[in-house]
Amino acid sequence: MSTLREQLIRIQKKNYRRNIKLVRESLSANRAIDRYESEYKRYVKDFQSLSNKAELIKKVVSSDVVFHGDYHTLRQSQRSVLRVLREVHSKREIILCLEMFHGTDQAHIDRYISGELIEETFLKKIHYKKKWPFNWDNWRPIIDFCRENDIPIFGINTKGEDGIKGLRERDKYSSRIIVKKMIQQPEKLIYVVDGDYHVSPNHLPKEVENLMRQLDINYKRLIIYQNAENLYWKLCRMNKEEIDVLKITDDSYCVMNTMPANKIQSYLNWLEYSTDAYYPVHRDWEDDEFERQGTTIHDMAETIASILDMELPEDRFQKLSIYYASDLNFMDVISDIQGLKSHVRIIRDKIKREEGFLLEYTTFGEDRYLIYLPNSSINVAAEEASHYVNALMRGRILNDLNSFDRFYWNVITECLGFFGSKFINEKRKSQTEYSLRKFLGQVKYGKHQDIDPVIPDAGRAVLQHLYLQKRTENSIEYIKKFYRQYKSRSAMPVVFSTQLGYMLGNRLYYAVKKERFPLSKIRQLFKEPFDKAGEAFNCYMEISKRVKKVKPVSQY
Repeated sequence: MSTLREQLIRIQKKNYRRNIKLVRESLSANRAIDRYESEYKRYVKDFQSLSNKAELIKKVVSSDVVFHGDYHTLRQSQRSVLRVLREVHSKREIILCLEMFHGTDQAHIDRYISGELIEETFLKKIHYKKKWPFNWDNWRPIIDFCRENDIPIFGINTKGEDGIKGLRERDKYSSRIIVKKMIQQPEKLIYVVDGDYHVSPNHLPKEVENLMRQLDINYKRLIIYQNAENLYWKLCRMNKEEIDVLKITDDSYCVMNTMPANKIQSYLNWLEYSTDAYYPVHRDWEDDEFERQGTTIHDMAETIASILDMELPEDRFQKLSIYYASDLNFMDVISDIQGLKSHVRIIRDKIKREEGFLLEYTTFGEDRYLIYLPNSSINVAAEEASHYVNALMRGRILNDLNSFDRFYWNVITECLGFFGSKFINEKRKSQTEYSLRKFLGQVKYGKHQDIDPVIPDAGRAVLQHLYLQKRTENSIEYIKKFYRQYKSRSAMPVVFSTQLGYMLGNRLYYAVKKERFPLSKIRQLFKEPFDKAGEAFNCYMEISKRVKKVKPVSQY
């Protein structure tokens, strides 16, 4: 019988092959792009060694110019850029060069960075929708970070003709701007974010090299690739697929932060659902028309149940309704459902924080379910699919739970939701004790001033809870310590219990994958209602104790 790891890799390969096939069916042949791609792939066939975030940042800091490859439809790709900038900006002065902006719009870029233009006016003046057909929301955090930290931004793109000649002309145009900045401010780090194929050594970096050679200037460069699929499959063969940074050569690295199938799926989503050049919240998570794509809530639920070897009821999807942020009448729908009226406040809090959720209720004595998705995140959809499998298998909770038992019931529920979501996207990550301490330190010193105060309060409570776990398993001690949090009518108990659940679910996933925790026990957890006093708390303590030595993987 195959292991969980082997099953997950087979699913990933199947989904990847399916998505590649769909991309090819959706696009007409383009010899120029194919040639440009093949030139890029020559440089990501293999890697020298496994690496890590610390080594990568050290290389970035010591470079004169960094070329960071971007997969435009994948939000995780842009988040990777932001993570590096956050690590480096206190160590080096940075100039950011972005493909998403045209060089001819530099005056407008400068005015926006300085605060002279508001966002809406800026986007209109640079004709953003026309020139860059990708979601502005994914890039906004990068732009905002630069504005907050006085990092200048320069556009390096230009309108080029079709074909391979046009791609090379765009590289030449970009190289002239980059080299100009390198000469004008040699003490600064020039950080270039361009499309994956553009950062190949024989494309944009080569054009920069040619110009610098003519000027007889030596410099140190670094290339950062992202999510090269063939390298991921090689890692799988080595049983090292959890590695997040690879050293390709002395001056090139590859960041692995997304599963190959999910990377291609982000492009399919954009291709299929882009409206007015944007990538909106769409309905592919439920529409039968897209069943073949394997990305519906239904498919995710079936996948999770199949891996756990659980058979779902025949009428499993007839009882389910799915709503989105674009459904403006959602709160009216909730208000009309008798069994959900008492949850309106909590529902509003979740919508405000842009969280997905599953609601369970009865209509004329029949169990019904409702899923709300705030965005197109595959992680959110997969988590709610996992919650739905859990709800179907355990059935309706008949006993009223007190605040203490309700809190730990939610911890276990969120743990299983996060656990199941990693079947769909293993690269999903949770908070860690270190990341929470770092976040709270930033809050203490004035960062995140506009954040909901419940979030740092919940972070402190999580750290206190984890500390108490090292001292005692006596439930009385927890009631005395966290009585106010359990009883609070604010969002605190929900945020607090959710983070505890996520962190436990992340450890539990790797414990099962590494065969340190039996999958049969997971099946029992999905079927257990935890509706008796103390059951959920005791379960949380038992799992925590069994997985505490399992080191969760830290993706970068």
